Amino acid sequence: MLNKPEILAPAGNTECVKAAVNAGADAIYVGGNMFSARAFAGNFDTNELLETIDYCHINNVKLYMAVNTLLKNSEISMLDDYMRPFVNNGLDGVIIQDMGVFSMLRNIYPDLPLHGSTQMSITSVEGAEFLKNIGFCRFVPARELSLDEIKQIKSKVDIEIETFVHGAMCYCYSGKCLMSSYAGGRSGNRGRCAQPCRKKYNVNGVSEYALSLKDMCMLDKLDNLIEAGIDSFKIEGRMKKPWYVAATTHAYKEVRDAYISGEDISRVASRYKKELLDIYNRGGFSEGYYFINNGKKLLANKRPNHDGVLVGKIVAIDKPHIKVKLSADIYSKDIVEIRTGNKDIELTISETASKGNVVSLKAKDFINIRKGNELYRTRNNHLLDKISSEIINKEKTININALLTAKLGEPICLELANPYNGKIIKVTGDIVEVSENRPVSKEQICEKLCKTGGTGICFIIDAVVDDNIFVRLGGINELRRKGIEALKEDVCSTYKRYYVPQKRTGNNDIIFDRRKEKRVFVKVNGINQFRIVNNFEFVDCVIVEYNSYKDIPYIIEESDKQIFVALPYVYRCNKNDEMNKIYESTKNCNGYLARNIDELAFLIDKGYKHEIVLDSYVYAYNDIAARFFVDNYDNCSFVSSNELRLDEIREQSFNSILKIYGHQSVMYTANCINGYYKDGCSKGINRNIPIKDEMNNVFYSDNDCSFCGSVIYNGIPTDIIDDFSAYSNMNTDVLIDFTIEDNTLVQAVMEEYANRVYGNVLPTASNRKRTKGHYFRGID
Repeated sequence: MLNKPEILAPAGNTECVKAAVNAGADAIYVGGNMFSARAFAGNFDTNELLETIDYCHINNVKLYMAVNTLLKNSEISMLDDYMRPFVNNGLDGVIIQDMGVFSMLRNIYPDLPLHGSTQMSITSVEGAEFLKNIGFCRFVPARELSLDEIKQIKSKVDIEIETFVHGAMCYCYSGKCLMSSYAGGRSGNRGRCAQPCRKKYNVNGVSEYALSLKDMCMLDKLDNLIEAGIDSFKIEGRMKKPWYVAATTHAYKEVRDAYISGEDISRVASRYKKELLDIYNRGGFSEGYYFINNGKKLLANKRPNHDGVLVGKIVAIDKPHIKVKLSADIYSKDIVEIRTGNKDIELTISETASKGNVVSLKAKDFINIRKGNELYRTRNNHLLDKISSEIINKEKTININALLTAKLGEPICLELANPYNGKIIKVTGDIVEVSENRPVSKEQICEKLCKTGGTGICFIIDAVVDDNIFVRLGGINELRRKGIEALKEDVCSTYKRYYVPQKRTGNNDIIFDRRKEKRVFVKVNGINQFRIVNNFEFVDCVIVEYNSYKDIPYIIEESDKQIFVALPYVYRCNKNDEMNKIYESTKNCNGYLARNIDELAFLIDKGYKHEIVLDSYVYAYNDIAARFFVDNYDNCSFVSSNELRLDEIREQSFNSILKIYGHQSVMYTANCINGYYKDGCSKGINRNIPIKDEMNNVFYSDNDCSFCGSVIYNGIPTDIIDDFSAYSNMNTDVLIDFTIEDNTLVQAVMEEYANRVYGNVLPTASNRKRTKGHYFRGID
């Protein structure tokens, strides 16, 4: 029997919740007014969210809450007080990125279902197994996974899998993007992404939206996803309007149900896909990464916002009008754009007209308009009205079996059956009396009881009523209200929990073994950088990129330093053979730099016992997160977050490694700038491709061909070597991180730090540009 996946709808406010419920959502995910990765959505205050939890449960819909940002030490102490009202009111699950948040909620609320956010970027069987073993019941894998990889995880790990099926896609692996914080000071990991991937960039002389991906739409292939055993189909869009939520939710529910019932879904999927294109698309839709690795056809590189749908072409110009041959029906109050190539000219349609007709439209700005220009509709007023009337405002109702008993001398009684567990709810009203004038009939009483409009309840009544009785009709209204309130309270009560406030966990309660010696780490990209770095006595540990793994035996023999190997930015199921090859060739090294949870899990599965340095992308943002990782692998160290200030790092209770120099990686992507804008797949040739934004900020794309991805680096290195006094007294190791530097610059940076170490402060080694990152100014 086929698994029936949950349809999981987004909601940024109460109007969107109603739209999702009325459209048939099985579950809804929302954010509160704290710690949500969509800080600019409407979100919910405490009372709104408590009411929303009850509203969803009354309608047999689950409600999940996104608490999927990274929390600082100063914030995580507020988590229990913030979450307790929602947990006690029956919240169905929490979506999490931060392992500190996970650890705290797991300890305080052991029966609360916890879901791993796509921000965790889990991409492997080992990563999924790790999440399951520590207590997650569900996770959202990275959107870059293929359907085959998802099937592989599903077949090997007994954990629920939730995947995105519709909506906006990030250019970067979620959780690995620092572009917004480095370009504009707003962190995506803190819910404040400024969407830099929707801006124009100049790459190899081409100026376009080079990092903007089309929205995903999986209606056509929903049968494949159902067959794969995916548990929940997630629609992106907590920033979207109610009609978007209603239309997408309804479409996916209808197509899912059609396939489950044995129908051919091609026709119904095609119809709904056409409607969804009219509501919102970026250069059409894509099928994401389910069936392809990457490719330029994923890009919405000409326009980053709603592209609309083609509705006609200009066949003649007769000022002040244009003649348009329609390729689709248009409706009064539709908004269309004339695409001239120079600018888009917006018009509002005044009359309805059918496909195939030639219509005359009053236009403007004729200096740009030409015969042959196409018209695209960006607002289908008729469709939005239809969605509002047929879905949003057509309130979902629940049929309730009711028994009314009206016997002389006894209180009138209404019994209602809880539709979800069959429990009988009984309420009573006035004493039934003998009628002295006009008796009240059974029909009158039932008609009055059935006036349940606006409550979401519909009574199916069976009545036992004595003859010749009198009851107040106003009393019947009171009985109905009383019954509905009691029924809703009973439904909601089955979800309630009761947790009392816990003793706060503060920094003083978390103990770490601190190292006394301070170490200097230097990460190198290739054997030539290693040879330079190896000559400096102050270096304790050298981290060598995985792609030099064949040189590791030579490096270990040549060097008196401790040698660590930096594993890939992403470890995918389909790269298991490559990972095993890297491990077998390097397991005699002194340690590894693990850049994600998947690699930590991989090393734990291998029985590895030496030091593992967890990269900044593994996010030990707070003491509780660090404690979690140490409890799961005691011989681990942490590269400090690139988004914390120095004073915030100084206040952490655990040892960390402070990066004092390096071109910050701001994106890791499955896409390939080289392949899209330069020479195609060149297997590593022509690397370090410059990408310039509209403010003339420069970034560099470096191919990671072995794992078919790209790293995008900030063009200006983060460099606080000159600020020696700001970090020299901190209880941290230091890291110098070389990536795209040439040999001359590597030598210069090493000498500059050597001068600091030996107290011989010289002028800076060059006139190169530097940034201090977020170490002093912080982020929003």
